[in-house]
Amino acid sequence: MQSVLDGLKRARLSRTAAGAAVAGLGLASAMQPTPGLFGVAALLALAGALIRFWSAGIIAKGVELATSGPYAYVRNPLYLGSLLVAVAFVLLNGNPWFGVPAAVGWLVVYHRTIRSEEEVLSARFGEAFAAYRARVPVLIPWKGRCDVPGAGTTYSLEQSITNKEYAGALGTLGMLVVFYAYMNWVDPVPFRVTAGGIALLIVAFRVVRRGRHRAAQEAQVAPEGQEGDDTQAPQAARAAAAGATPTEGADEGPDAERPAP
Repeated sequence: MQSVLDGLKRARLSRTAAGAAVAGLGLASAMQPTPGLFGVAALLALAGALIRFWSAGIIAKGVELATSGPYAYVRNPLYLGSLLVAVAFVLLNGNPWFGVPAAVGWLVVYHRTIRSEEEVLSARFGEAFAAYRARVPVLIPWKGRCDVPGAGTTYSLEQSITNKEYAGALGTLGMLVVFYAYMNWVDPVPFRVTAGGIALLIVAFRVVRRGRHRAAQEAQVAPEGQEGDDTQAPQAARAAAAGATPTEGADEGPDAERPAP
C-alpha cells in the first residue's frame, strides 16, 4: 500500500493508469452486448487500432515534424485512433451513464496533453509547425487531406514495430475477445467482479512502476535525446512545458503519440 501511495505522490496520473481506471469502472458495470452492438464496436475498435499502427510507422520524434500519411489529415492521428477505441469500449459497456465519466476523463486528459505537446512542438519547429497547425485539424479530419510542403515520410512497418504499437493492437484485440466471451459464455456477476478487479490491479501496478521510474529519473540527469510516448518533441522538453518531470518511454500505452524511430 505504501508503494502505491508513494507512486501517487511522485507521479501525475498517466494516461495508461487513467485509462485502466476508467476501464475498471467500465468492466465492473458492463452489460452483455448484443451481436449488433458488438459488430459496430468491433469495426470502430479495429479502425482505431489500424489508424494508430499506421501513424506509428510515420513519425520520427525529435528528428522531423511528421506531416505525411495520417498526419496530413489530423495533427494527432494516434489520439484519433485512441478515441475510436474508447468509443468502441463505451458501446460494449452498454450502460448509458458510463459514457459520461468516460467522455469527461478522455477530454480532460487529452486536451491537456495535446495543448502541452503542441507548445513544445511550436518551440522546436517554429514556423514549420505554425504552418502545419494552420492547415491541418487537431483531431477530426473534417478538411480531408491537407498537403503540407515538405511532407515526404513514407510508412515503415519496422517503425511501427519499433514504436511498440503492436502492444496497442493486441490490447484492442484482447478487449474484443473479452467482450465476445462475455456476450456468449460468461454470466454478468463473475465477469464484472473478475474483470474489474484485474483492471484495478493494473492501475496499482502502473502507479507503483511510474513512481519508481520517476524516482530514478530524479536521482540522475536524463540522457540527452531521451523521448516520451506522445509527442514528436523530446520527452524532457515536453515534460518541462507541462510542469512535470520527464515520464517513462514508449510503453506508456494507448495514447503513445510520438515514439522515436
